[in-house]
Amino acid sequence: MHRGMFLSRIVLFLSIFTVLFISSACSESSSVSSDDQVSEITATSVPGALAPDGGEVPEDNINSEATPQVIESPEPEKEKQDEFLFPIEGIRPYAVMIDNQGKIPLPQGGLHLAQIIYEVIVEGGVTRIMPIFWEMEPTMIGPVRSSRHYFLDYTMEHDAIYVHFGWSPMAINDISKFKINNINGVGYGGEVFWDLTKDRGNWQDSYTSMEKVKAFVEKAKYRTTTEKELVFKYNENDVELATGSNVEKISLRYSTGYTCGFEYDAKSKLYLRIRQGEPHMERVSENQLTAKNIIIQKVRNFTIKGDEYGRQDLNTAGNGEGFFITDGKYIKIKWSKKSRTEKTVYTDLEDNEIRLNPGQTWVQIVPIESKIELN
Repeated sequence: MHRGMFLSRIVLFLSIFTVLFISSACSESSSVSSDDQVSEITATSVPGALAPDGGEVPEDNINSEATPQVIESPEPEKEKQDEFLFPIEGIRPYAVMIDNQGKIPLPQGGLHLAQIIYEVIVEGGVTRIMPIFWEMEPTMIGPVRSSRHYFLDYTMEHDAIYVHFGWSPMAINDISKFKINNINGVGYGGEVFWDLTKDRGNWQDSYTSMEKVKAFVEKAKYRTTTEKELVFKYNENDVELATGSNVEKISLRYSTGYTCGFEYDAKSKLYLRIRQGEPHMERVSENQLTAKNIIIQKVRNFTIKGDEYGRQDLNTAGNGEGFFITDGKYIKIKWSKKSRTEKTVYTDLEDNEIRLNPGQTWVQIVPIESKIELN
């Protein structure tokens, strides 16, 4: 072998080795960098795109417009609510989309401080949760998930500022159509969110706080007052349902794969929240979630024709039946809603509007075919 050829091969070998070494080092040192987070979200902005690991993109991020700012997770403070704060007439509340798919989001943060919480079915037979906050200051809210258009119907009832992380095709159209003030984790408002685990493959990992949300609202100059009347009327003190039947256990089967419910604690006069057969816990307080009032609203749902992910639609406007539960008793009720933007009216069978007792209210919007057990 000629000496020149031999030296050339040595130089080529060293060059290849150097490139491989540098590439490996860069990969290891930047596996959780903010640039990688940006690449991940950017790849998901196009339907049918592949995630960085080659898998399918989570449907939540489809139609995203921009990338979130990944910031350090603040240390949440312990929170408690000694006295119920009634929803405040004239003040705009905040509605936040909360993930409830599988076990990864558990325990969720901030739910214990909401005055009203909606739970509604989404694609796949699971649910998402939407707490409504008036003048409450949770230090950790989430995981925040993407919007579905029919949640907007309940957001508009309260004239709430809407917080979400991505959106479905119908939701993005309706947010624009109805001119809903919103904060979007992958669009206008991404800086108010942080990741808890920094796991690139975990899209169920975006949190915010009321402090950050309010700071953004001030910067965006969103209106913070409203002329809409409150959706619910309240008793000043506990009032027992005079014609109600006793109920200690409530079971709601949203689908074959998801159930939730409540168990009554006579001492506290609260219902302890159950999710998938286990106590439903809150992340910051580390306590089991409870409800003072429970509204079960039967609504017809169906799969959107042609939607590749099986997303749902709901007949939120119209009328139907349900149950109202408080202080260990329940009554049958009726509900009506004239249009998507108007409030839902809940009445007893004699057409008297129901009044809530002071405390947190869960509105369980269940498919009309759902199995409901009240024992």
